[in-house]
Amino acid sequence: MKRQQRDLVSLFNALWYRDFPVTPVHMHLGRRAVWTTHIASIIKRSADYMGYFTCFETGGRTDAVIQTADGREWARIEWEWAQPRLEKVNEIGKLSDATQGASDLAVFVGYSDTRYHDDNIQSILEQWRSSGTLIAFIVEFELKGRTRRFTKLRSYVFKDGACKALRQQEALPWNVPGSRWQLLAQGAPSEQSGASELGDGDL
Repeated sequence: MKRQQRDLVSLFNALWYRDFPVTPVHMHLGRRAVWTTHIASIIKRSADYMGYFTCFETGGRTDAVIQTADGREWARIEWEWAQPRLEKVNEIGKLSDATQGASDLAVFVGYSDTRYHDDNIQSILEQWRSSGTLIAFIVEFELKGRTRRFTKLRSYVFKDGACKALRQQEALPWNVPGSRWQLLAQGAPSEQSGASELGDGDL
């Protein structure tokens, strides 16, 4: 991976905890739209730290495009609430077609039921037809009824027909051992494991 691509992975994972949109007390606020806004904010901040610019809903309705200061397209980004293994999810195919020679990088942010995580990764691998690089940030969750309970944030790189796991971390900041978030959450009256409503859209 190129240095700037590694930088993006590090920034996304670090900024995931910044201004986290739910708390152990108010997990019910974490609906689909909240996470969409959170992801967009992370992408914008990451690009800012790298000295790049972010454009949203551009380039053929791409969720976001990161551009260099001289206007060159550096990365295209898509995010989707539904899992990659579902037929209606076409974001990876869109990225694959759009990045043929256009961008240095494609980025996909998605979600994966723990029970079908291998299927979701395999689906991304099969859909990624570009010769370029795809970085995927996948929020893994356990399903309780129609409620998603986030567990891990996993980062992958797809290139040349192969998938490589880059890193993983707790999806909920108060589950990070020894962190101030965990300390602040210890007195919370609700479940500290993140077991609450995180959205009830496409499961």
